[in-house]
Amino acid sequence: MFELEDVFAELHARACDRLGEAFYVDLRLGDPEEFPARRNMAYTVKDRRGDMCIVVAPKLLLCEDIGRVEGVLCHEFGHAALWHVGNDGHSERDADTMGERLFDAPIYYDGEDVQTTALGVRPRPSHLPA
Repeated sequence: MFELEDVFAELHARACDRLGEAFYVDLRLGDPEEFPARRNMAYTVKDRRGDMCIVVAPKLLLCEDIGRVEGVLCHEFGHAALWHVGNDGHSERDADTMGERLFDAPIYYDGEDVQTTALGVRPRPSHLPA
């Protein structure tokens, strides 16, 4: 079994190495009501000071599929890295692309349209927000 915090810390270190500089991103557990759809697993926010936080759904803590956890976090780190380099107007597909570049791994979408590093559909399905 894996711990979400350990996966987060490893990916954060790899993202900083890949960008060639450290950047701050926090991890926080969200309220279940923030994630009403089955596929809603996480989101990333940036406050006025530029501090970033990846907020995860409690259901992601229960996930036993490491590919799904990695895929979701890689996507969210894509958002954080794009904001870090000044790209505030990026899309969901841009976050996937950045996540793939940071971690040298493709991001797929599983049968429930959730990001995964295991096999699935690629690129992001067109019926999802771009």
